[in-house]
Amino acid sequence: MSTDNYIKKLAGRIVELYRNHCGLFWRIMMPVAVIAIVLDIAMFFYLRTGLEKEIKDRDVPYVEAVTANVNTSSGIHPTFKFKREVDDTGSWSGMNWQFYLIPNFQSTDGKGGLWKWELDFLGLNYSLPIMFLLLTFYPLSLAVARISEVAQISNTTEDLPAPTAREIWRDTGRKAFTVFAALFIFLLLIDVIANLYGLVLLLVPSLDRMFPFQLTSFVFTVSNVSHIYLLVTLSLYNPCLILENKSIIGIFCRSHALVSGARLRFFGIYFLTGWIASVVTSVLLGAVLLVFSVFVPDLAQVRDALLPLKFLSLFIGGDIGVVLPQLLSVPTTVAILIVKGLIATFLVSIWAILTTLLYLERISVESNDLKEAVEL
Repeated sequence: MSTDNYIKKLAGRIVELYRNHCGLFWRIMMPVAVIAIVLDIAMFFYLRTGLEKEIKDRDVPYVEAVTANVNTSSGIHPTFKFKREVDDTGSWSGMNWQFYLIPNFQSTDGKGGLWKWELDFLGLNYSLPIMFLLLTFYPLSLAVARISEVAQISNTTEDLPAPTAREIWRDTGRKAFTVFAALFIFLLLIDVIANLYGLVLLLVPSLDRMFPFQLTSFVFTVSNVSHIYLLVTLSLYNPCLILENKSIIGIFCRSHALVSGARLRFFGIYFLTGWIASVVTSVLLGAVLLVFSVFVPDLAQVRDALLPLKFLSLFIGGDIGVVLPQLLSVPTTVAILIVKGLIATFLVSIWAILTTLLYLERISVESNDLKEAVEL
């Protein structure tokens, strides 16, 4: 099967599964999604209060106030409003870019607006609320595995009902500690170089001033490469945890074994999925912010930034952000964070479906290879 046909078939299976069982997936995710969204809202106001206190206590001369950065990738977060010297036109602008290690380009329009394009592998940032959503990988993968099992049995015998959210969460609860521990270890492992580097600097802070820039840059490069390698290699740990009776260390070794021989294909699939996730996030958040700007005067600057041509750039992975002159009202801020959380909830379920289907595929390939070896 050609690569194009394989991608189309895999995408079709994901769409079919989600379309036929989206209600089940959302019922599974909703308890955790609500906690993640509430946590995200609480973190926003906690950080805002902390920044305001820092300005008041330190009397920073170059900071004017705390305001909000609204953008199409992360929704909204508190930031500083800096005092700045202006030129004869009363504004400043600029642009910068880099090609290595992560290619990106960004430009500033001088009015608090930022347009950015970045070839990012992840698509989802690992903030604390997102980590909470990642806990749903286990029940989601369990649901996909059981749906696939039911479909396989139904092809040969009578139709069987799909699993319910209550059944899925009941069985998840039996392995709650293992699920938490496995996710914690996974997040530590995929950033192992950065974590070790940070631990060294934490234990010996003076090394931060002693390390040359070239060494720091090298560590950053190695950290990013190892992050991508380990993220791909260990990506099937969750289905291995669900469907195989192995220890926590064993599931990561099992994921490594399953991905071996298809690592480049996995990387390509994840890279494409991450890029699509980035586009979906930017387009949906951009559209929501445009709608909000019609009813919220304080978002008028966002409407000006999302001009038609710039909005179209969201479809190729662009990111448009605006530093507002003032904080938004609490209801508007909460509404933006809720929308962001719902989009993340949808994307996390897609990632879980994808990794589970890839696991089932690799198990099938392994089984066929074993059968052929026995026959020989």
